[in-house]
Amino acid sequence: MMTNNKSTGSMTLQNVSKIFEQGNNQVRAVDNISLEINGGEFITLLGPSGCGKTTTLRLLAGFEFPTSGVISLDGKNIANQPPNQRPMAMVFQSYALFPHMNVFENVAYGLRLRKMNESEIREAVEIVLHMMNLAGLEKRNPSQLSGGQQQRVALARAMVMKPKVLLFDEPLSNLDAKLRTQMRVEIRHLQQRLGITSVYVTHDQVEAMSLSDRVVVMNKGRIEQVGTPVDIFVRPASLFVADFIGRANFIETKIQERKEQQCLINAFGGDYWVPCAESVTQGDTAYLMIRPEAIEIKPAANGNKNGEIQSTVFLGASVEYEIDANGNHLIAVDTSPRFDQILKENCPVEITFDPNRSYVLPYEDRN
Repeated sequence: MMTNNKSTGSMTLQNVSKIFEQGNNQVRAVDNISLEINGGEFITLLGPSGCGKTTTLRLLAGFEFPTSGVISLDGKNIANQPPNQRPMAMVFQSYALFPHMNVFENVAYGLRLRKMNESEIREAVEIVLHMMNLAGLEKRNPSQLSGGQQQRVALARAMVMKPKVLLFDEPLSNLDAKLRTQMRVEIRHLQQRLGITSVYVTHDQVEAMSLSDRVVVMNKGRIEQVGTPVDIFVRPASLFVADFIGRANFIETKIQERKEQQCLINAFGGDYWVPCAESVTQGDTAYLMIRPEAIEIKPAANGNKNGEIQSTVFLGASVEYEIDANGNHLIAVDTSPRFDQILKENCPVEITFDPNRSYVLPYEDRN
């Protein structure tokens, strides 16, 4: 019943904008974005509230129509097609289950609208319920299910329609942390097994990084960067991306020299060759981005102090330090601490960092 869809479900957004009228004002919720989504790919739209990710998802689903631009599915323009004419299914944040229907009828609802015969409906529903570990719960109502079970029913209802594209609108936000982690794994395994093109909306970085083939980082209605989770984390395209994805320290610096993809900068009293953005050139003012895990500290000796511990927080598997480095406030994380060597507050330290786990970005006004 379930087949691999990798040959279909490719989508293209070309110069898509969505403008809402609010009184005498216009709000550009989506601002001239273009994006290629490959068949069978898992794409996540990530960004803060109001960045345009949910509006983009609604444009893909047909709940909103673009003010301008083209949305294509397998080469056909669907920008003005209503939702019921698009071969897609959506999993909502609120599950959107019918409370008066049992599990079987909730999952079968879309098939009944297609007027399939009863034996085909029963076979299709039974297969997808077994796939979603819901066998035996067919006669229960949604109120008799846990949050995780309700989410599986919502997913089963979408899967049973055999969509070319599956859309997710922050589907795990109502679950507790442990169940979110479990459902992330289940959704990813299921998507990879079936090869259904999937577009997922979230503001949760961990969800985006763990689920996605590629992440689309959005800000103020525009796309800041598209890339694999590793690309986005290691080589952010802007200060916004670097600051939004994970945690980062930013130190203003001067580019002394550039060779190929690396720049020579001075930090903490030493010179370092650090990977850098294409637009950074010799003589520029720039920002050195250092992830907290890339900072290395040890008690200062022989007058090598270039920082001082402001606070120490023991987190079990790691220790987090706040450091004053000659006026720069830094966060450092020791991910494999020696518990007998945890540094105390006010301890003078020598700071170094791993340049290969850092990056130099063009200067931007951070205010």
